[in-house]
Amino acid sequence: MKRILLFLVLISSIAHGQRDTLKLKNKDILVGLVESYDIGVLVFSTSYSDSDFKIEFDKITSIYIHKKCIVTLTKSRRRFGKVRTIKPGIVTIETNKNLVETFKISEIIAFQEVSEDRRKRFSGSVDFGYDFTKAQDKRQTTVNATLGYVGELWVTNGSLNILNSQQDSVADIKRTDAKADIRRLISKTWYLIGELTYLSNTEQALHGRYTPNIGMGKLLASTPKLYLGLSTGIAFNFETYVDESLNKNSTETFINANLNMYNFEDISLTTDVKVSPTISEFGRVRVDYNLTMKYDLPYDFYIKTSFTLNYDNEPAIEGNQYDYIFSSGFGWEFNK
Repeated sequence: MKRILLFLVLISSIAHGQRDTLKLKNKDILVGLVESYDIGVLVFSTSYSDSDFKIEFDKITSIYIHKKCIVTLTKSRRRFGKVRTIKPGIVTIETNKNLVETFKISEIIAFQEVSEDRRKRFSGSVDFGYDFTKAQDKRQTTVNATLGYVGELWVTNGSLNILNSQQDSVADIKRTDAKADIRRLISKTWYLIGELTYLSNTEQALHGRYTPNIGMGKLLASTPKLYLGLSTGIAFNFETYVDESLNKNSTETFINANLNMYNFEDISLTTDVKVSPTISEFGRVRVDYNLTMKYDLPYDFYIKTSFTLNYDNEPAIEGNQYDYIFSSGFGWEFNK
């Protein structure tokens, strides 16, 4: 019996040692698990509560996390390691190289635990939209999905957007765009990027455009309110059209700027613009623009509105330089 009791005590001690701990300005102490921290709010779960606590980060004076985290700091800094509070308002981050750096807790913008369970490193979302009108029997459906993976130095993201629209006496409208990218951190603010994009739309008679590209990017700014990044590189276009005689391949450069705004209650906004001058065809320029606004609902549901614009100054069909889509939908996300 003594051995059993000793075993239970040891197990309890180990379990307690693996818990995260928070101390708040009102002197409350919470013991449990940090689920995430982003957009100014830390999500914390405990064994004695049916729902997670959402705590404003500026209400926290001390934090102890037993797992390693990817930490985003002000002034475009990133670190990977364990976060510990050494005194109220001051934390240390211990990296893989056993280096210990000291920061103010107010300098932390966001962090994400890198779980030993690789399945928990994935996050994603999916949303649907449907419109129907009696006039001309119009029916339109949209599907949007995202999937991401975060490792110690690698970050991977993918997205898929599909639109189908049908109505009487009008040709069907179809559009599909997809993107997958992988980023490798090489310094505090610089990263390498590899990306593959796909676009198909009936407006520009484009059967399919596959564009692999490689380049380098830099995080220009990171504050408690926004991220701002800029990247550039070279891309290769493989284009097929409804009229096969228009099929062509080309080489282009690109400049891409992206902005992520958050910490505005439950609202977030992301936008990016990509300008791609073709170097194998003098005079051709393409522009891709995206804007997404999302409002978070309880239980990981959300409402989203998005706008996408594609411009080509030398389209396959004269007069169809632009194609754009405005959509809204209701969705759900996981591991966010």
